[in-house]
Amino acid sequence: MAQQQEQKDTWPADLYGEKIDEIIDIGSGEGPLTTRIALHVKRIVGIDGSANMIEHFKKAYPYIESRVVDCRLLDQETDLATGNFDKVFSNASLHWILKDPEPRSNTIKGCFEALKPGGLLVSGSGALGNMAKLFPSQQAMKELIEGAGFNWIKGEVRLRQTTLTENEKCGVEGWIHLFGGPFLELLPTIEARDAAVKHAVDVLETVGRQQHDGSFAVNYIRLRFVARKPQWHHLSCKEFQSSDTTYDISCFEIVALIHSISRKPADIASL
Repeated sequence: MAQQQEQKDTWPADLYGEKIDEIIDIGSGEGPLTTRIALHVKRIVGIDGSANMIEHFKKAYPYIESRVVDCRLLDQETDLATGNFDKVFSNASLHWILKDPEPRSNTIKGCFEALKPGGLLVSGSGALGNMAKLFPSQQAMKELIEGAGFNWIKGEVRLRQTTLTENEKCGVEGWIHLFGGPFLELLPTIEARDAAVKHAVDVLETVGRQQHDGSFAVNYIRLRFVARKPQWHHLSCKEFQSSDTTYDISCFEIVALIHSISRKPADIASL
């Protein structure tokens, strides 16, 4: 449906998976990218909120784990939100999952709980500039991610120009059917839907058709980021009581305290 034209990718491939990695692919869809990553990792699980997508996934790639999961409620999946995964990966889906304000923080919380300490959340999605109400800015995403306890490693927003194919029922017409399906279903007949699609294609011709070679291109603004779950994080707080004093201290602080008092003074001074 599309061919991507962009600068050489400078993000290292091992961000997306290494031989020893166990990964969750958030919003995997029908699984074409999941199966490519599967060749390079120990285990990958594709999850998507669409039963239809997962049905196609299982038919095409029965040898890869896939299941229907509302990604906004990942924290409720007791066998996934276990703190045992090395990476949580998402491509071109997080902006859809996070479109509703209320479950946003819970979605990222589920990613956090699925990861081992030190595990990575790696995402590529649409960014502000495509559609204001749907796509987040980098700063908004950073605040959301850090609010869940992650350390933000890096992020970038880049314009990616995409040339659409010209095959029948593909190209811009295919995009309209794919993303405008719920709106088209409101029309009473197939003829009315086809007429609406043709009208939209005709309008978009005036802004998407390239004069120099006749190709049809659309601009897509992409947000990519990497965030890490801290090696040590506040799992819980416990109260320790002496005869007349109560101390509220986290697991992180306990470990740090034990570690510090076991070191030589010179080592402590260098921290």
